[in-house]
Amino acid sequence: MRLDKVGALLTVSRFLLKTLKVNVDFLSPPRFPSIVAFWHGRMFLLPFTLRKYSEKVSILISRHRDGELVAQLVERLGFKTVRGSTGKGKGGAKAFLKMLELLEEGYSVAITPDGPRGPKEVVKPGIVKLSMKSGVPIYPLTFGCSKYKKLNSWDEFVVPYPFSKCRVILGEPISPSDFKSEEEMRRALEVSLKDLTRQAEGG
Repeated sequence: MRLDKVGALLTVSRFLLKTLKVNVDFLSPPRFPSIVAFWHGRMFLLPFTLRKYSEKVSILISRHRDGELVAQLVERLGFKTVRGSTGKGKGGAKAFLKMLELLEEGYSVAITPDGPRGPKEVVKPGIVKLSMKSGVPIYPLTFGCSKYKKLNSWDEFVVPYPFSKCRVILGEPISPSDFKSEEEMRRALEVSLKDLTRQAEGG
C-alpha cells in the first residue's frame, strides 16, 4: 500500500492544531483583494489561519521538489496554488502574470517573500513589484508560540509544541501609494514582518 504522505501530514497537523490555544489578531480590517506576506519559516499555522482571512486565497508555491508536498497539502485544504516564484527564473514570469490575473478576479494571493531558498527573513523584490504593478496593498502575517521547535533548515521552520499558546498577527497594510521606490517599500515590509514576529513571540 502506497503511503499517503500528504494525508498523513495533514492528519498530524490537524491533531496538533486541536491542542493549541491560538489567538488571532487582525490589527487592521483587511481589504480585498490583497497580498499576504509571511516568512517561509512561519508557514505552519498560516494555511489554516488564512481560512479566517478569506475564502478566496491563492498561495504561491515554489517549483522546487520540496514545494510539491506543500502544494498538495494546501490544495487539500481548499486553496488555489500558483507554482513558481516572484523572481525572473523558475517560472517566475508566468507566476507573476497569473497572480496579477487572480488579483483582478478578486482573489487574494499569499507569498513567502524570503522563499523558496532564502536568505532567511530577507524580503525579495518580487512581492513589491507585484504590489506596485497591481496597486494592491501587502498585509504582513506572522505567528509566535510559547513553546516551539525550530527545525535545522535554512528558514529555521517553526513547529509549535502540543498545548502551547500561539498568537497570529495580521499587520497594518503596506500600500504602494505610500512609497517613492520599490526598495523603500521592500524595507518597510521586512521591518514590519520582523517587528510583528517579535510581538507574536511576546517580545
